[in-house]
Amino acid sequence: MSLPLDREEIQHLTEELEVIIAAHLAWFKHINRALVCASPVNKADLADDAHLRSPFGLWYYSHDRHPLSENLDFQNLGEIQQAMHAATRLALLEVFDKRRPDAEIYDRCIDLTLRLNTMLRRVQLEIIGELLTTDSLTGCASRRGMLTRLREEQERALRIQRPCCLCLLDFDRFKRVNDEHGHPAGDAVLRQGLKFITGVLRKYDSIYRYGGEEFLICLPGTPIKDAFQVIERIRSGLERLPIRLPNGESLSITASFGLIEMHPRHPVEEAIANADMALIRAKENGRNQVEMWDAE
Repeated sequence: MSLPLDREEIQHLTEELEVIIAAHLAWFKHINRALVCASPVNKADLADDAHLRSPFGLWYYSHDRHPLSENLDFQNLGEIQQAMHAATRLALLEVFDKRRPDAEIYDRCIDLTLRLNTMLRRVQLEIIGELLTTDSLTGCASRRGMLTRLREEQERALRIQRPCCLCLLDFDRFKRVNDEHGHPAGDAVLRQGLKFITGVLRKYDSIYRYGGEEFLICLPGTPIKDAFQVIERIRSGLERLPIRLPNGESLSITASFGLIEMHPRHPVEEAIANADMALIRAKENGRNQVEMWDAE
Protein backbone atom coordinates (compact mmCIF):
# COMPACT_ATOMS: atom_id res chain seq x y z
CA MET A 1 0.00 0.00 0.00
CA SER A 2 1.25 3.40 -0.90
CA LEU A 3 -0.71 6.30 0.56
CA PRO A 4 -0.43 9.93 -0.63
CA LEU A 5 -0.46 11.05 3.01
CA ASP A 6 2.08 12.38 5.45
CA ARG A 7 3.06 10.46 8.57
CA GLU A 8 0.61 12.28 10.88
CA GLU A 9 -2.29 11.58 8.50
CA ILE A 10 -1.33 7.90 8.31
CA GLN A 11 -1.14 7.76 12.11
CA HIS A 12 -4.59 9.36 12.35
CA LEU A 13 -5.96 6.82 9.87
CA THR A 14 -4.58 3.96 11.98
CA GLU A 15 -6.28 5.35 15.09
CA GLU A 16 -9.51 5.93 13.16
CA LEU A 17 -9.58 2.28 12.11
CA GLU A 18 -9.02 1.16 15.70
CA VAL A 19 -12.14 3.12 16.74
CA ILE A 20 -14.18 1.61 13.89
CA ILE A 21 -13.05 -1.92 14.72
CA ALA A 22 -14.03 -1.43 18.37
CA ALA A 23 -17.43 -0.02 17.34
CA HIS A 24 -18.01 -2.92 14.94
CA LEU A 25 -17.21 -5.47 17.65
CA ALA A 26 -19.56 -3.69 20.07
CA TRP A 27 -22.30 -3.90 17.43
CA PHE A 28 -21.50 -7.59 16.95
CA LYS A 29 -21.75 -8.21 20.71
CA HIS A 30 -25.21 -6.63 20.79
CA ILE A 31 -26.36 -8.69 17.78
CA ASN A 32 -25.09 -11.93 19.29
CA ARG A 33 -26.92 -11.21 22.55
CA ALA A 34 -30.13 -10.75 20.60
CA LEU A 35 -29.62 -13.99 18.70
CA VAL A 36 -28.43 -16.14 21.63
CA CYS A 37 -29.90 -14.55 24.75
CA ALA A 38 -33.11 -13.14 23.26
CA SER A 39 -32.06 -9.59 24.23
CA PRO A 40 -34.17 -6.77 22.72
CA VAL A 41 -33.73 -6.38 18.97
CA ASN A 42 -32.72 -2.98 17.65
CA LYS A 43 -35.27 -2.26 14.91
CA ALA A 44 -32.65 -0.29 12.97
CA ASP A 45 -30.93 -3.62 12.31
CA LEU A 46 -34.10 -4.90 10.66
CA ALA A 47 -34.29 -2.06 8.15
CA ASP A 48 -33.42 -2.49 4.48
CA ASP A 49 -30.73 0.17 4.86
CA ALA A 50 -29.32 -1.25 8.10
CA HIS A 51 -25.87 -1.31 6.51
CA LEU A 52 -25.96 2.49 6.38
CA ARG A 53 -27.01 2.88 10.04
CA SER A 54 -24.47 0.66 11.78
CA PRO A 55 -21.28 2.22 13.24
CA PHE A 56 -19.24 0.78 10.38
CA GLY A 57 -21.73 1.98 7.78
CA LEU A 58 -21.87 5.51 9.18
CA TRP A 59 -18.09 5.65 8.78
CA TYR A 60 -17.67 3.75 5.51
CA TYR A 61 -20.37 5.52 3.50
CA SER A 62 -19.83 9.04 4.89
CA HIS A 63 -16.77 9.81 2.74
CA ASP A 64 -17.03 11.00 -0.86
CA ARG A 65 -13.52 9.70 -1.43
CA HIS A 66 -11.71 8.01 1.42
CA PRO A 67 -7.88 7.97 1.47
CA LEU A 68 -8.11 4.17 1.32
CA SER A 69 -10.52 4.07 -1.63
CA GLU A 70 -7.85 2.64 -3.98
CA ASN A 71 -7.10 -0.24 -1.60
CA LEU A 72 -8.71 -3.49 -2.81
CA ASP A 73 -9.47 -4.76 0.71
CA PHE A 74 -11.16 -1.45 1.54
CA GLN A 75 -13.29 -1.69 -1.62
CA ASN A 76 -14.39 -5.22 -0.67
CA LEU A 77 -15.45 -4.18 2.83
CA GLY A 78 -18.73 -2.71 1.59
CA GLU A 79 -19.81 -5.88 -0.20
CA ILE A 80 -19.02 -8.05 2.83
CA GLN A 81 -20.78 -5.65 5.19
CA GLN A 82 -23.98 -5.57 3.11
CA ALA A 83 -24.04 -9.38 2.94
CA MET A 84 -23.49 -9.46 6.72
CA HIS A 85 -26.47 -7.18 7.36
CA ALA A 86 -28.67 -9.21 4.99
CA ALA A 87 -27.87 -12.39 6.95
CA THR A 88 -28.24 -10.58 10.29
CA ARG A 89 -31.67 -9.24 9.28
CA LEU A 90 -32.93 -12.75 8.47
CA ALA A 91 -31.67 -14.11 11.79
CA LEU A 92 -33.08 -11.18 13.78
CA LEU A 93 -36.50 -11.47 12.12
CA GLU A 94 -36.78 -15.01 13.44
CA VAL A 95 -35.86 -13.83 16.96
CA PHE A 96 -38.32 -10.94 16.61
CA ASP A 97 -41.04 -13.52 15.81
CA LYS A 98 -40.07 -15.52 18.93
CA ARG A 99 -38.36 -18.30 16.95
CA ARG A 100 -34.87 -19.74 17.15
CA PRO A 101 -32.73 -18.51 14.22
CA ASP A 102 -31.87 -21.12 11.61
CA ALA A 103 -28.37 -22.52 12.28
CA GLU A 104 -27.22 -21.94 8.71
CA ILE A 105 -28.36 -18.29 8.75
CA TYR A 106 -26.79 -17.78 12.19
CA ASP A 107 -23.45 -19.23 11.01
CA ARG A 108 -23.48 -17.01 7.92
CA CYS A 109 -24.15 -13.95 10.07
CA ILE A 110 -21.28 -14.79 12.42
CA ASP A 111 -18.87 -15.75 9.63
CA LEU A 112 -19.44 -12.51 7.71
CA THR A 113 -19.14 -10.42 10.87
CA LEU A 114 -15.79 -11.99 11.73
CA ARG A 115 -14.64 -11.73 8.11
CA LEU A 116 -15.37 -8.00 8.10
CA ASN A 117 -13.39 -7.61 11.32
CA THR A 118 -10.46 -9.59 9.87
CA MET A 119 -10.37 -7.45 6.75
CA LEU A 120 -10.48 -4.25 8.81
CA ARG A 121 -7.51 -5.53 10.82
CA ARG A 122 -5.66 -6.41 7.62
CA VAL A 123 -6.15 -2.90 6.24
CA GLN A 124 -4.98 -1.48 9.56
CA LEU A 125 -1.85 -3.66 9.54
CA GLU A 126 -1.04 -2.51 6.01
CA ILE A 127 -1.24 1.09 7.21
CA ILE A 128 0.94 0.30 10.23
CA GLY A 129 3.43 -1.22 7.78
CA GLU A 130 3.35 2.08 5.92
CA LEU A 131 4.27 3.85 9.15
CA LEU A 132 7.14 1.44 9.82
CA THR A 133 8.60 2.05 6.36
CA THR A 134 8.23 5.84 6.45
CA ASP A 135 10.89 8.17 7.82
CA SER A 136 9.29 10.17 10.63
CA LEU A 137 11.10 13.44 9.85
CA THR A 138 10.92 13.71 6.07
CA GLY A 139 7.94 11.50 5.22
CA CYS A 140 9.91 9.61 2.57
CA ALA A 141 10.50 5.85 2.70
CA SER A 142 13.01 4.50 5.21
CA ARG A 143 15.65 1.85 4.48
CA ARG A 144 13.32 -0.82 5.86
CA GLY A 145 12.39 -2.94 2.85
CA MET A 146 14.36 -0.67 0.49
CA LEU A 147 16.48 -3.41 -1.10
CA THR A 148 13.44 -5.59 -1.70
CA ARG A 149 11.65 -2.79 -3.52
CA LEU A 150 14.75 -1.88 -5.53
CA ARG A 151 15.16 -5.51 -6.62
CA GLU A 152 11.53 -5.48 -7.75
CA GLU A 153 12.24 -2.39 -9.85
CA GLN A 154 15.34 -4.07 -11.27
CA GLU A 155 13.32 -7.15 -12.24
CA ARG A 156 10.66 -4.92 -13.79
CA ALA A 157 13.30 -3.05 -15.79
CA LEU A 158 14.60 -6.35 -17.17
CA ARG A 159 11.07 -7.53 -17.98
CA ILE A 160 9.98 -4.40 -19.86
CA GLN A 161 13.46 -3.72 -21.29
CA ARG A 162 13.57 -0.18 -19.90
CA PRO A 163 16.46 1.21 -17.82
CA CYS A 164 16.20 2.07 -14.12
CA CYS A 165 18.49 4.65 -12.54
CA LEU A 166 19.57 5.19 -8.95
CA CYS A 167 20.91 8.40 -7.45
CA LEU A 168 22.48 9.00 -4.06
CA LEU A 169 22.27 12.56 -2.80
CA ASP A 170 23.94 14.14 0.20
CA PHE A 171 23.22 17.61 1.56
CA ASP A 172 26.47 19.58 1.49
CA ARG A 173 28.11 20.68 4.74
CA PHE A 174 25.15 19.44 6.75
CA LYS A 175 27.20 19.05 9.93
CA ARG A 176 28.04 22.75 9.76
CA VAL A 177 24.32 23.57 9.65
CA ASN A 178 23.76 21.57 12.84
CA ASP A 179 26.84 23.01 14.55
CA GLU A 180 26.16 26.64 13.67
CA HIS A 181 22.36 26.78 13.72
CA GLY A 182 21.34 23.81 15.87
CA HIS A 183 19.64 20.51 15.13
CA PRO A 184 16.17 22.09 14.57
CA ALA A 185 17.75 23.94 11.64
CA GLY A 186 19.15 20.66 10.32
CA ASP A 187 15.69 19.11 10.60
CA ALA A 188 14.25 22.07 8.67
CA VAL A 189 16.80 21.53 5.88
CA LEU A 190 15.87 17.85 5.54
CA ARG A 191 12.13 18.39 5.84
CA GLN A 192 11.88 21.31 3.39
CA GLY A 193 14.53 19.93 1.05
CA LEU A 194 12.74 16.59 0.75
CA LYS A 195 9.39 18.32 0.24
CA PHE A 196 10.88 20.12 -2.76
CA ILE A 197 12.54 16.97 -4.11
CA THR A 198 9.38 14.84 -3.90
CA GLY A 199 7.52 17.61 -5.71
CA VAL A 200 9.93 17.27 -8.66
CA LEU A 201 9.78 13.47 -8.81
CA ARG A 202 7.09 11.58 -10.69
CA LYS A 203 4.47 9.57 -8.81
CA TYR A 204 6.15 6.26 -9.72
CA ASP A 205 9.63 7.40 -8.65
CA SER A 206 10.67 6.62 -5.08
CA ILE A 207 13.02 8.13 -2.54
CA TYR A 208 14.50 6.57 0.59
CA ARG A 209 16.31 8.01 3.58
CA TYR A 210 19.57 6.13 3.21
CA GLY A 211 21.21 7.48 6.33
CA GLY A 212 21.60 10.83 8.09
CA GLU A 213 21.52 13.48 5.36
CA GLU A 214 21.89 10.90 2.54
CA PHE A 215 18.92 9.90 0.38
CA LEU A 216 18.53 7.41 -2.46
CA ILE A 217 16.29 8.15 -5.45
CA CYS A 218 14.99 5.45 -7.78
CA LEU A 219 13.92 6.51 -11.29
CA PRO A 220 12.23 3.56 -13.07
CA GLY A 221 11.94 3.46 -16.83
CA THR A 222 14.40 6.32 -17.26
CA PRO A 223 17.55 6.35 -19.43
CA ILE A 224 20.52 7.90 -17.65
CA LYS A 225 20.54 11.04 -19.83
CA ASP A 226 16.91 11.73 -18.90
CA ALA A 227 17.64 10.87 -15.27
CA PHE A 228 20.49 13.38 -15.32
CA GLN A 229 18.06 16.12 -16.38
CA VAL A 230 15.69 15.23 -13.52
CA ILE A 231 18.49 15.23 -10.95
CA GLU A 232 19.97 18.45 -12.33
CA ARG A 233 16.55 20.07 -11.93
CA ILE A 234 16.55 18.95 -8.30
CA ARG A 235 20.11 20.20 -7.77
CA SER A 236 19.48 23.66 -9.23
CA GLY A 237 16.15 23.94 -7.42
CA LEU A 238 17.68 23.15 -4.05
CA GLU A 239 20.36 25.76 -4.71
CA ARG A 240 17.64 28.41 -5.05
CA LEU A 241 15.40 27.10 -2.26
CA PRO A 242 15.23 29.32 0.85
CA ILE A 243 15.07 27.14 3.96
CA ARG A 244 12.93 28.75 6.66
CA LEU A 245 14.52 28.16 10.05
CA PRO A 246 12.57 27.94 13.34
CA ASN A 247 13.98 31.34 14.44
CA GLY A 248 12.54 33.03 11.33
CA GLU A 249 15.82 33.30 9.47
CA SER A 250 16.50 31.79 6.03
CA LEU A 251 19.30 29.49 4.97
CA SER A 252 20.62 28.47 1.55
CA ILE A 253 21.62 24.86 0.91
CA THR A 254 23.16 22.73 -1.81
CA ALA A 255 23.51 19.00 -2.37
CA SER A 256 25.77 16.64 -4.29
CA PHE A 257 24.57 13.71 -6.38
CA GLY A 258 25.93 10.38 -7.63
CA LEU A 259 23.90 8.91 -10.51
CA ILE A 260 24.02 5.41 -12.04
CA GLU A 261 21.98 3.25 -14.37
CA MET A 262 21.37 -0.11 -12.71
CA HIS A 263 22.70 -3.16 -14.51
CA PRO A 264 19.72 -5.53 -14.90
CA ARG A 265 21.70 -8.60 -13.81
CA HIS A 266 24.16 -7.23 -11.26
CA PRO A 267 23.33 -6.99 -7.54
CA VAL A 268 21.43 -3.87 -6.43
CA GLU A 269 24.03 -3.42 -3.70
CA GLU A 270 26.69 -3.01 -6.40
CA ALA A 271 24.67 -0.26 -8.06
CA ILE A 272 24.30 1.58 -4.75
CA ALA A 273 28.04 1.26 -4.08
CA ASN A 274 28.84 2.71 -7.50
CA ALA A 275 26.36 5.55 -6.99
CA ASP A 276 28.17 6.23 -3.73
CA MET A 277 31.49 6.38 -5.58
CA ALA A 278 30.00 8.90 -8.02
CA LEU A 279 28.70 10.92 -5.06
CA ILE A 280 32.16 10.97 -3.49
CA ARG A 281 33.55 12.22 -6.79
CA ALA A 282 30.94 15.01 -6.87
CA LYS A 283 32.02 16.13 -3.41
CA GLU A 284 35.72 15.92 -4.26
CA ASN A 285 35.11 18.05 -7.36
CA GLY A 286 33.60 20.90 -5.36
CA ARG A 287 30.11 19.77 -4.26
CA ASN A 288 26.75 21.03 -5.58
CA GLN A 289 26.97 18.95 -8.75
CA VAL A 290 25.80 15.71 -10.36
CA GLU A 291 28.32 13.01 -11.24
CA MET A 292 27.38 10.02 -13.39
CA TRP A 293 29.11 6.69 -12.74
CA ASP A 294 31.06 5.41 -15.68
CA ALA A 295 31.58 1.65 -15.42
CA GLU A 296 34.54 1.86 -17.76
